[in-house]
Amino acid sequence: MERRSVLILGHGSRRPAANSQFEELVASFRARRPDLDVGHAYVELCAPLLADGLATLARRSDRVTILPLFLFAAGHVKGDIPEAIAEAERRFPAVRFDAAAELGVDPVMIAIALDRAGSSVALGGAEAAKTVLLTIGRGSLDSDANGNFYKLSRIVAEQGGFARPELCFIAVVDPLLPEALERVALSKPARLLVLPYFLFEGLLIEQIRDEVARFAGRHPGIEVRLAPYLGPDERLCDLLDARLAAADACWEAGHR
Repeated sequence: MERRSVLILGHGSRRPAANSQFEELVASFRARRPDLDVGHAYVELCAPLLADGLATLARRSDRVTILPLFLFAAGHVKGDIPEAIAEAERRFPAVRFDAAAELGVDPVMIAIALDRAGSSVALGGAEAAKTVLLTIGRGSLDSDANGNFYKLSRIVAEQGGFARPELCFIAVVDPLLPEALERVALSKPARLLVLPYFLFEGLLIEQIRDEVARFAGRHPGIEVRLAPYLGPDERLCDLLDARLAAADACWEAGHR
């Protein structure tokens, strides 16, 4: 019987709270899948790192699948994961390694984002119709990742019935958050809802809170609300299950 392992991969943070939330989600997935040997690892900033996580599971498995808990496919998904798999295959030639897809633009992710927005503004009615939705992403040098963020943000705004979507990034590419906030202010909306499209607590969430508070202080005529970030929602486990099933189907199709 095949000994099967899954390695859930997170980014890693200098904030213990963010890592704790990630590991909480890993524990939830492990509890729902007792048939799997479920481990976790990080790309950077804390242990265990990806190579170590793969090695730990490979020593007791016939097959290891990486489940990347990343919003979009950028450098870590497109570069770090294939490189780590190639190295693991060299070290453990008897073990099979593969990787599932990132979370991506998926109805589950849209539903979670809508729930976070809806906790601050009533969706689909008069309140949302007078509210500009500003969704904040991490920002990447990968144009596909940025493009998928734009797509998801627009879907959330349209399904939520907001006056219009605005988008920005916290780093790497324009428009950055301060510029986007001031651009919104030029149109003098009745209300602005800021939605951080991030999985877990961390330095960037703190930065967003501070920047939004300063903006609200400069523009008392605009009602500014800050929605919660995504957080370790149980539906993420549903999506990880779906990504794992898709990886299994791909593997089976390629080995018939």
